[in-house]
Amino acid sequence: DDETVGTESSNDVSSKENLDKLVQIGEQLLKKPLVRVNLDTGLTEPVENGGTNEDSVKK
Repeated sequence: DDETVGTESSNDVSSKENLDKLVQIGEQLLKKPLVRVNLDTGLTEPVENGGTNEDSVKK
């Protein structure tokens, strides 16, 4: 799930505003369900009983 657009997606914009926005995006991504890429379709699919990205990071 790529939510970075504009200056957020740039590697060389290190303004306080941009860094704060990246933190916000990261926190939102942690709350989303864990997904994996289906290699046959190329689409992401939720992992059954996978919890959230945050749960996965804690494991």
